[in-house]
Amino acid sequence: MSVSLAEDFEKFIGRYSLGRDSNPYDITGSQHFLRIKVPGGVLTSSQFRQIATLSSKYGRGIAEITDRQDIQLHWIRAEDSLDIFSFMDKIGFTTDMCGQGFKGARYGDVRNAVCCPASGIEKNEIFNPYPIAKEITGFFTGNPDFLDLPRKFKISVSGCGADCTRAAINDLAFVAVKNKDEIGFTVLVGGSIGASLPGPRLARPTKIFIRPEEVFNTAVAVVELYRDYGNRENKAKARFKWLIENWGVEKFVSILENKTGKDFQTYDGPVFLRRTGHEGVQPQKVEGYYYFNIPLLGGRLTSFLMNQVADLADKFGSGELRLTPTQNIIIPNIREDYKKAVLKALTEIKIPMDRSRTRWLSVGCASDFCGKAVDMHAKKTLEDIVEHLEKYFGLKVLNSMDLRINVSGCPNDCGASLISDIGLLGRQMKVDQGLKQVYDIYVGGSLGENPSLGRRVEESVPAEEVIFRVTSFIANYLKNRNPGEDIASFCKRHSKEELKKLLQKPGVNQHAH
Repeated sequence: MSVSLAEDFEKFIGRYSLGRDSNPYDITGSQHFLRIKVPGGVLTSSQFRQIATLSSKYGRGIAEITDRQDIQLHWIRAEDSLDIFSFMDKIGFTTDMCGQGFKGARYGDVRNAVCCPASGIEKNEIFNPYPIAKEITGFFTGNPDFLDLPRKFKISVSGCGADCTRAAINDLAFVAVKNKDEIGFTVLVGGSIGASLPGPRLARPTKIFIRPEEVFNTAVAVVELYRDYGNRENKAKARFKWLIENWGVEKFVSILENKTGKDFQTYDGPVFLRRTGHEGVQPQKVEGYYYFNIPLLGGRLTSFLMNQVADLADKFGSGELRLTPTQNIIIPNIREDYKKAVLKALTEIKIPMDRSRTRWLSVGCASDFCGKAVDMHAKKTLEDIVEHLEKYFGLKVLNSMDLRINVSGCPNDCGASLISDIGLLGRQMKVDQGLKQVYDIYVGGSLGENPSLGRRVEESVPAEEVIFRVTSFIANYLKNRNPGEDIASFCKRHSKEELKKLLQKPGVNQHAH
């Protein structure tokens, strides 16, 4: 490598990285991916078009919105990385460090801080957390003091009163609350539903209250504790949840108080006040303006469609876009007299808004690229299920349930299937012809004020049979639920054996009514 080329690469070290797709079954042919951090999920239409250009030139015209408000491109060639990083630097974006390819407990970084996608515009917002999320992401990105954590570290910040950022599955979550007459944040710690030890864990409430101006310093102090005391001997025990499991919340809070020199106030009130994923068309704080949350169901879109969405933001909005933690896009600041025109325009580009809420709430991972899935991949499985359910039950019935279906292609559970009403966790099963994609089915997961992990009720279901199982379960839930009972509550009062029968009960066919 020439001296000048080495110098060119050196200026990108710590802020840019390619991830490894490395699918041994070569379903896609992608070797590397590019995960673009979008701080707080907020970007301009011009930036979105620039990313569409990157996608078109280097990623076969495909982009994915992730559940951490990133944009991911695949089919990236290592030899193009210098040009790509230079382009990204000019438009103001960096990447995650993508250290999953390294052995041992190290090379972890702080990922994009997830933020309420309606921050600053939500009508009933408690506090606008976007500036805090942006500051947190900016501080840790490329910071040499935090580029060798035991593993990755995930932070969320929400201010709308709902769990739109899925706080319970973050290492560290700040949730805006009212403590008597004061507005601030309470803190949750130790969430992660991946397969690493000690297994899936929901973030635990610390029952502390901090002021908005204290959030940033608290976040830095927590990451420093993880850096200095996290397990580096065993990669399987290196996530922050292992440290919380060993210390316990009370000891953690005590150590944090000692480190920050703070004597935290106690918070005993509710953490979340309502349920919303900011789906559909919603009124904003400013009278006469609305935001449109566009359902993408799995977050995959073409560069052509990206340009069309950017055009809508310019024509009818303020040229701003928001990415959501459920893989959708929000166009904010649309005047009331433009609503009908926007609905028509979205229908014309084949993203109609008259669909079930399940489309906005559900998540599918990119398992076809990472080498953990064969045959039908998670996003396609999710799409087939939701389209079938919309035809079979109708929109009115589905919308009455707030149904969330998450699909992951492998046990790493990147799609967070364990915190959805119905979760599918994929794996590969050996058959005579080779390998076959199958799914374990989980039911009863939930978020918000009473979060819970789903229970596995059936194993090794072939991908092509999943639709029947899910349809059967929903039909039986609707038939047997108590008035006003959600799926999580319904599952809690039934045994695993009873729930399994509801997945297999005859009488439900795979054809729409």
